[in-house]
Amino acid sequence: MNEDFTMVLLGGSVPARFVTLEGGERGVEVEGVPFPYVTDEVPHGIIALNDEQTRKMSELRQRCKVTSEAAVLAFDIDEAPSRED
Repeated sequence: MNEDFTMVLLGGSVPARFVTLEGGERGVEVEGVPFPYVTDEVPHGIIALNDEQTRKMSELRQRCKVTSEAAVLAFDIDEAPSRED
């Protein structure tokens, strides 16, 4: 299910990809850190459930100037351009 896309946040964007997490759930990997993918509160979002995820989410918020401290970090998707052979 690995599908590359650009995660678009308020003040910037980062490369990301959809992945399958250990329990079989859909997740989002951002800069090597896998997050649970949530869609119940927002169209697209990630949530931090451990220290590594919390650190990465804080870094993303700071780098992309997201001031919200909500548990779910909402984002938009800019899909990677498809490659034509």
